[in-house]
Amino acid sequence: MTKLSSMTKLGVPFVMLLMSQTISNAQMMARATPESRLNISSTDRQIPARPVKGKVTDEKGDALPGVSVLVKGTSTGTVTDNSGNYTVSVPNDQATLVFSFIGYVSREVAVNQQSVINMSLNVDAKVLGEVIVVGYGVQKKETITGSVVSVKGADLVKSPAVNLSNSLAGRLPGVVAVNRSGEPGYDGSAIRIRGANTLNNNDALIVIDGIPNRSGGLDRINPADIESISVLKDASAAIYGSRAANGVILITTKRGKTGKPELSYSFNQGWSQPTVIPKLANAAQYVSMLNDLDIYQLPVAQWAAANQAYKTTGVYTGPTGQQRKAPFSPSDIQKYQDGSDPWLFPDTDWYGATLKPWSPQSRHNLQLTGGTENLKYVASLGYQNQDAFYKNSATGYKQYDLRVNLDAKVNKYINVTIGLLGREEFRRFPTKPASAIFRMQMRGKPQQQAFWPDGRPGPDIENGENPVVITTNQTGYDHDKQDYFQTNGQIDIKIPGVEGLKFSGTAAIDKRIRSTKRWETPWTLYERGTGFEADGKTPILTASKRGPAEPRLTLGNETQLNVLLGGILTYERKFGDHGLTVLAGTNRETIDGDNFNAFRRYFISSALDQIFAGGDLEKNNGGGAYERARLNYFGRVAYNYKEKYLAEFLWRYDGSDIFPESTRYGFFPGMMLGWVMSEENFIKNALPAVSYLKLRGSWGQLGNDQIATYQYLSTYGFRSYIIGNVETKTLFETRVPNNNITWEVATNSDIGLEGSLFNGKINFEFDVFSNKRTNIL
Repeated sequence: MTKLSSMTKLGVPFVMLLMSQTISNAQMMARATPESRLNISSTDRQIPARPVKGKVTDEKGDALPGVSVLVKGTSTGTVTDNSGNYTVSVPNDQATLVFSFIGYVSREVAVNQQSVINMSLNVDAKVLGEVIVVGYGVQKKETITGSVVSVKGADLVKSPAVNLSNSLAGRLPGVVAVNRSGEPGYDGSAIRIRGANTLNNNDALIVIDGIPNRSGGLDRINPADIESISVLKDASAAIYGSRAANGVILITTKRGKTGKPELSYSFNQGWSQPTVIPKLANAAQYVSMLNDLDIYQLPVAQWAAANQAYKTTGVYTGPTGQQRKAPFSPSDIQKYQDGSDPWLFPDTDWYGATLKPWSPQSRHNLQLTGGTENLKYVASLGYQNQDAFYKNSATGYKQYDLRVNLDAKVNKYINVTIGLLGREEFRRFPTKPASAIFRMQMRGKPQQQAFWPDGRPGPDIENGENPVVITTNQTGYDHDKQDYFQTNGQIDIKIPGVEGLKFSGTAAIDKRIRSTKRWETPWTLYERGTGFEADGKTPILTASKRGPAEPRLTLGNETQLNVLLGGILTYERKFGDHGLTVLAGTNRETIDGDNFNAFRRYFISSALDQIFAGGDLEKNNGGGAYERARLNYFGRVAYNYKEKYLAEFLWRYDGSDIFPESTRYGFFPGMMLGWVMSEENFIKNALPAVSYLKLRGSWGQLGNDQIATYQYLSTYGFRSYIIGNVETKTLFETRVPNNNITWEVATNSDIGLEGSLFNGKINFEFDVFSNKRTNIL
């Protein structure tokens, strides 16, 4: 059965293709091996596949659309339509149908001889409350004792921003996104959780699918891949220890769901422009001000007379009585004003000459999701393209990303999850940075040419630079390509014989490869020479070479490998009105990286940008490597009574190679208490409008180690000396070791009140917190 429907998403056509396939018993026979055919009974061969239909409703009898109806143990299934009706083909009378829907209790029913099976599903009380991702687990929002906020991926994908960090702005209380650049490829926001609290790095720790500090961070994650984002703002982040002082952002990507394959495509087209462009004086105004500056050098008593004389004759009396001619005559100013002679009297808007009114950006995403009870999948393919504000721009950003998430149920004790990501980020720039380009635009004089009337570029503003040329690829290019390959897997094993006990083993391997290529070539500008062309009006222009004397090339390559291995033992049980969660785990992280660079100049032609074509007179190369490692142990004990009285203790014992052995490990505890006041009878009776009310408090210590590495070691550099007329390399000490360096500690306290009124129509949350930072590095 194939169903094609269309809908509108953000004003852009959006098409969803829903596909399902029913495999008949005869088809299964045709695909079976001779040996497997022998196991099919004569009864099965005699009874062909037949349809079963029915209607699915909720407890009130209302139709439930989108319910998954699956033949147990197979991939055959369908979903209910808008009226709750379904039709599915079953292989035989021994088949069992499984009815499942998010937020409802799944039900199974044997087909037997029935041809019509109507089903009523009940709301699952366990999932009535919102589930929030926290450190190394999930909790119902009602039982969270820390200051945690979250946002759904469905809300983030509505934002037209191509950088995910910009989509967080204004969506999470206490989280501020500050964007200082709109340059494609580097337009991410700095995320600050409850402000900046240290002299050093204030960035939050980013955790993606349970793996901390993944290469690439959050900026370039495809928003369509995100299920939810949670932010830990207080002691709830203590379980992440040494990197949690600035808060923790937990990102969870989408997982597959039971049902037939669903293929969706989304497209977002946007246009951007600078928020504010300074309005500068035009040519007539600017040269008039130059005249005024000349006049205002006179004594104040002569200003009025000199100004009147200048406007009448263009000549005025100087301070010693001599006649002075203004730098620009009234007729000159008029020509600048009316544009009658663009060759000699131009009027240049440097921002207008360099920038275009609108810059396009687009985002495409193709996603496939579905699965059976035993194997669920989601696969996503994304593409982004972002142009810069410049005309004929050499600046831009492109991204290709692929994500595959798999969930497999091996048996009733073992579940396996696998995540795969591949992403390529391609940034291209001119040979001058954006800061220099905007400085040129600001300093450009309006009575100078950006382009001559015949299209040739005008003279330089300063240092051989003209922004209408610098923003293009006429000066060469600066390319930056980064490739990310990320994998993570987890195996969950329920321990037989001990209800609620589970072991989870985690492994993640991240590979980053960065390649840079900077190609610098000479360029040509045109200045006014002496005399005119044959027509007597067009000035003669002379070519002026700018930039490097000859082409030159710089290459760079960096690789980094992150490996994480971890294990977590979790015990979670309910004993009557008592709920208990105990968690203990360990992680080991290693980071290895290396880099090299090469430089060569004196290329024979600007048309050949490969390093073999460079000259032998000046060339250079370099490189290096590094190793990093972390080892930590962490845990959580959480208790609740009737989900009314809540208590939680977190801890982490963290070790980092950034510090010497004597101060390498630190202990970071967190304690939290909560009271769901709305469950008390005196609140229910006195305040019936209050649907939910919770008082919570927390205290914890968190660490920060975001500083330069190996400060406890002496470092050395190379220096050359002439000894006996021979150049000799020697070592010299570049840093004196600091053996006392240790953790920066944040002591956080928080008291919060949160709740809702009138059955969730009004929600509120108030927090009072203290963040004291000590041992600032």
